[in-house]
Order: sequence, then C-alpha cells, then structure tokens
Amino acid sequence: VTISSIINSGLVSRGRILCFTVDLPDTPGQLLRIAEILTNRRANVIKLEHNQFVSINRNAAVELRITVEAFGTDHKNKIVEALKEAGYRPKLVKSKNIYDV
Repeated sequence: VTISSIINSGLVSRGRILCFTVDLPDTPGQLLRIAEILTNRRANVIKLEHNQFVSINRNAAVELRITVEAFGTDHKNKIVEALKEAGYRPKLVKSKNIYDV
C-alpha cells in the first residue's frame, strides 16, 4: 500500500472522483466543448482518454472517457447535469482506483 493509493481510496470513498464516458462526433471542437463545460463547473481533470476505435463509423461514435476530481456528490451531480444540458449523454464508470479507470 502506497500513500497515493490511500489518498486515491479516500477521494473515491468521499465522492470526490467522477469518471464518465461520452460519445462524440469526430469533428474539430468537440473536445473543446467538453473542456469548457468542465471548466465552467470547476471540475479538475485527472485523466482523459479519446478513443476513435469504439465504432467503425467514427463520425457517429468517438468515446471520450474522463476522470475528474469534484468537491463532492452535489458538485458531481452538477457536472453531470451540465453535460446533459449541453446535449451529451454521460455514462458513469465505477472504479475503486482512479488509475484503473
């Protein structure tokens, strides 16, 4: 057990970590739109994965997996609501370790 794994476990157990995926069209500016939403909601991005190989039709489905640090459950809910209001369909990903996500 390392100090970072103890800290990580504490963040997850306190609802401070949010991991989700959203499907994006593979067009310029989509990543910027997500970044602006997260910035406006004061979400701290910990990890970001942009996977173009989820679907054969890249214009229909590029998966973006994002792990953010939030201030707690209420803040996480506001982040998810902001994404939904912008037309995204975030899918929550559960993990015990932010580095596994």
